Amino acid sequence: MFTKYKKLIAAALIVAFIAASAFFPPLKNAEAKLLNLLRLNKMQVIAITPEDMTQIQNQFYNAGIKNINLKDYGEIIKDGSQEGRQISPDELDKIESELGYKIKLPADENFEIKHAYISKIEGLEFILKVDKINELIKTFGGTHFFPTELDRKPIIINFGRAIDMDLQRKGSEKDTVALNIVKTPEIVVPEGVDVDKVIDALVNLPFLPENIKRQIAGVTDWKETLPIPIGTSDNTEIKEITIRGNKGILIVEKSGPYFVALGWSENGVMYNLTLWPNPAGDKQDFVAKEEAINTLIQIANSMR
Repeated sequence: MFTKYKKLIAAALIVAFIAASAFFPPLKNAEAKLLNLLRLNKMQVIAITPEDMTQIQNQFYNAGIKNINLKDYGEIIKDGSQEGRQISPDELDKIESELGYKIKLPADENFEIKHAYISKIEGLEFILKVDKINELIKTFGGTHFFPTELDRKPIIINFGRAIDMDLQRKGSEKDTVALNIVKTPEIVVPEGVDVDKVIDALVNLPFLPENIKRQIAGVTDWKETLPIPIGTSDNTEIKEITIRGNKGILIVEKSGPYFVALGWSENGVMYNLTLWPNPAGDKQDFVAKEEAINTLIQIANSMR
């Protein structure tokens, strides 16, 4: 989503949503130099509208800040390289040892797993220049600052290995569902840094629109909750549903060609199902929006 935004907006949101960046595995030196560990076992959507983005941009322009170099506020260091391999659906019963965590697999008799791919995605460290970020907060009249102990020290996001699968309705090529499974993330904060002060600075960033601030204020436990920023429009509908007692997030386009996604977290693992009911616009091979929603919910509830 962030690739759609200008550098100005990206700078603001990278600071605001460090906790929701992407799926990243452990870094090699994490255990040696970092002690504070946040285990993010819950998910909560932060819906960002085009109006929010315009408001953020206008605030920066009105403050005389028309160009921002992200390197002035920190750097992102990659560790390792992305790698993976195709696996046979017959191997899935043995895959947990390679993933390093237990997973559930779809048991819906109407669908079969056609392809599966296990991947290790390169890791990531955020090195923040706290003095520069706090100066930016002061420019907008903010009074909640990042602790100086965090200056130029790494924040690490760990996810571990992920597995992606393509599910297909038996006897048909009409319904193809993508399933992504990954361990819920861990955020590792440097020793000596007050995590509560970091969270306080994040939730009180002065240039965030009231719409976003209200949603952030609704995150009751930042040490266990992964805020997921999602770009929305008048054509996007976001609902909270329940999958076997677990909070789920359903995202639906209101008008076609429909995009439907369902994500939830269960026992320390995040699951995401995605279906494009009519990707080519072929009305003779069309899946209705309601059918797409019901299909994803049915598959999610079948996971065993």
